[in-house]
Amino acid sequence: MLSASPGAQGQSINARISVVSLTPPRVRVEAERAQGAKAWSFRNAYAGIIGLGERIENVSLSDAQGVEVAARKLAPGEYEAAREATKIRYELKLDPPRDTNDTAHVSWLTTTRGVLMPGDLLPLPAARAKLNLTLPDNWKVATVETINGGGQYELEDAESSVFFVGADLRTTQTSVSGMELTFATAGEWAFADEDVLGVVRDIIKEHARINGSIPRKKALFMLAPFPQTSDATRWSAETRGGTVFFLSGRSTSKAAGLARLSVPLAHELLHLWIPNALALSGDYAWFYEGFTVYQSTRVSVELGYLTFQDSLDSLARAYDNYLAQREQDKYSLVEASARRWGGSGGLIYHKGMLVAALYDLTVRQSSRGKRSLDDVYRALFRQHRTGVERREGNAAVIAALNSVDGGSDFSKRYLESASPLDLTAALDTFGLKMRRNGARTQINVADSLSRAQRDLLRQMGYN
Repeated sequence: MLSASPGAQGQSINARISVVSLTPPRVRVEAERAQGAKAWSFRNAYAGIIGLGERIENVSLSDAQGVEVAARKLAPGEYEAAREATKIRYELKLDPPRDTNDTAHVSWLTTTRGVLMPGDLLPLPAARAKLNLTLPDNWKVATVETINGGGQYELEDAESSVFFVGADLRTTQTSVSGMELTFATAGEWAFADEDVLGVVRDIIKEHARINGSIPRKKALFMLAPFPQTSDATRWSAETRGGTVFFLSGRSTSKAAGLARLSVPLAHELLHLWIPNALALSGDYAWFYEGFTVYQSTRVSVELGYLTFQDSLDSLARAYDNYLAQREQDKYSLVEASARRWGGSGGLIYHKGMLVAALYDLTVRQSSRGKRSLDDVYRALFRQHRTGVERREGNAAVIAALNSVDGGSDFSKRYLESASPLDLTAALDTFGLKMRRNGARTQINVADSLSRAQRDLLRQMGYN
C-alpha cells in the first residue's frame, strides 16, 4: 500500500462530511492538512472486507492557495499528486454491505439511518481531526466525541470514532459503576429501550467488578436493526474506543429478543476493557476474542442468562467447530492471530475459548477456588491500562497468565505450540465427561464426582 508522505504522518486534519444523497447513499468529503503531500491513501481493506477504496469517486486535489493539482489513481484508494497538495475533495458511495456480518465494521447509509466511521472515510493516517457533519434535516447524531466552540467534533483518534446518525434515533443517558453511558437506538423492537438498557447495565457492572474498575469515563452503546433483510438470530458488532456498535435481527418476542442479545452483549461490552482500554500492541486476538468468548459465557452464567449446562453446550459446539477447521493444528494460537484475516479467524475463537476454559478450570482447581481467569483480566487492566507505556500484547498477556498459573508449561503447550487439543482426558480431571455422537460433541457432568470436583463445578454454576 502507498502510505502518506512523512510530512503527513501524525498531523491533524480538518474535514467536513456531508450527506449529499440518500438514494443512492453518497457523502462528500472535503479535507485539508496543514502540510502538503503528494501521496494520498484511503483504507481499502478492514476486518476481512476488501474493496473499500472502490467506493471513492470524483477525487480532486488543490494546494493551499486553492489551485488545482493534477492527480492520478494508482490503485483502489491510492492517489498520487503531480505536486504537493493540502486539500482534497471526493465522494463516497455508502451502500450497506451485502453480508450482514460486515455491516458493523464499515460506514453505510440508508434512507432513515446509518453509521459514519472516519477511519474508512478520511485520508490516512486517520489520527487527530476536526470534523464537521452536514446531515439531512431532522437527522440526529450519537457519538462519544466532544464538540468545540466552533461546532466541530474534536477527534483525538479518528480511527476509533463512530457516528450513529439518523432520523429516528433515540438516546438515553445513565451512569453505570461511575461511567457515563449513552444508549442510542433506532427502529422498532419487541422490547422497550429500558429493557435492553437494563441488560447492558448489569453486564457492565459485572465486568467492572471482575476487572476492578471502569474502562473510561464515558461510553456509547448503539443498537440498530440490520439495514439488510435478516433473521432474528443474526447479529454483528464492533467496539471502537468507547463505542460499542451492535446490529441485530429483530425478534417478535420480547423474551426471545432479550435472550438472544444478552450473551453476545456480554462479549462485545467486555471489549471496552479488553483490548480497548489496554496499552498493548500487536495482534493477540486469541486472548481478546477467544478467551473473551469464554469469559463472556462465564459472565452470562453468573447473571442467569445461561445455565451451567448451556455453558457446557457452548464448549461442545466450540470443540466441533475447532475440529472442522482446516489445518486446525498447523498454527499455534499466537501464530493464528497474526493471520486472523487470512483464514485462521475461526481457530482463534473456537480453540481460544476451549483453551481459556482449560486454563480457568486448572487455576481454580490448583488454587482450591482462590484464583481464576478473572485474576488475569484484573492484572492486565491494572498493569497495562491506557496511558502507560505500550507493550507487545502477546508477551504481556502470556506473562499475566503465567503469573497466575505459576508456570509457563500451559502457555507453551496451548498458546505457543501448534499441538492438537484433546479435551477428553483434560475434562475428566475436572469431573466432566465428553462424548462424541457422530459429528457432534456432548459435554456433561460425570455421574460420580469427588468432593473437590463438586466444589470446583459449583464455582462454575453447577447445582
